[in-house]
Amino acid sequence: MEQTPAFPTAYEYALAHRCPTCRAEPGSPCDAPKKNASLARMDAIRERVGEEPFEHDPLWRMHSTRQSAGSRHRSRDIGNAPWPEDRVPGRRYDTLDNVGKSPRK
Repeated sequence: MEQTPAFPTAYEYALAHRCPTCRAEPGSPCDAPKKNASLARMDAIRERVGEEPFEHDPLWRMHSTRQSAGSRHRSRDIGNAPWPEDRVPGRRYDTLDNVGKSPRK
């Protein structure tokens, strides 16, 4: 039986935010041609020496400003959640459904 983690991954937190650098919408990847080209160069070098390309962390393809926003949000959620021993198994304690919504309505 697979247990649901209490918090989404850092990538999911970052992806839930709009990118301040390239203005990518929440849920869309960053438009980061330099980052993608750099990863492609690393893979080409590995291929030339006869090694398999890396499976790159999707966070590497995001702008650092978006990564930082996701990291801050994740840290707040972890800080606001109950202590690990007080958490309900299978329950998530994230607030990703509130991203981009005004707290005052």
